[in-house]
Amino acid sequence: MDDNLYNLNLDYLLVAKEMIATGDAHKAQFYLGLPAEAIEILRNMTTKQMKALAGSDYLKFCPRFNPSHWREFMETQTFASESPEHRAKELLMILAQDGSS
Repeated sequence: MDDNLYNLNLDYLLVAKEMIATGDAHKAQFYLGLPAEAIEILRNMTTKQMKALAGSDYLKFCPRFNPSHWREFMETQTFASESPEHRAKELLMILAQDGSS
């Protein structure tokens, strides 16, 4: 098991569970692409269960964007002096704009 893949899966599950726990289940569905049927399952999962689920050989969630989003992002950005965090925020803004239209 690749540690990066494990951490990515676990982070996704933890963020989703936190959003659900704070009453933002609809945001978890919209922002994270969480299926409606997963809300109650995640709500009842323990941290131990989430760690076990995260420990697989594949990604536990599916990104919702397509290659055209990546192309648009790459064509409109200059990266020389920008941090990875800044680039991630910019990509999320592009994806949010596309989702709202």
